Amino acid sequence: MLSFSLSIITTQLWESNYTEYQQYLFNRICKYKEDILTPIGYRKISQIFNEEGLKTPRGSIFKNNHVHSIYKKGKIREERINREDIVEVSVPIIEEIR
Repeated sequence: MLSFSLSIITTQLWESNYTEYQQYLFNRICKYKEDILTPIGYRKISQIFNEEGLKTPRGSIFKNNHVHSIYKKGKIREERINREDIVEVSVPIIEEIR
């Protein structure tokens, strides 16, 4: 008889609960924050969004803390989704059956 255990930890089973609008906002913020030549601050990004008439996902006008929150939580989410899978296999145990 051969016995062993297999344990797999993966993030591939989660579905995204981000709306298209939330993903759009996060992508725009990333482009502004991660611009190599001239990164833009949270306050300026909120001013740009307000000038364009964009609203937060909850329908408010943008403030710098909203932009910071979307960026911070989006980065955490990306890290969680792109995390490597963990696979653990125990040492096999071979027993003779009589």
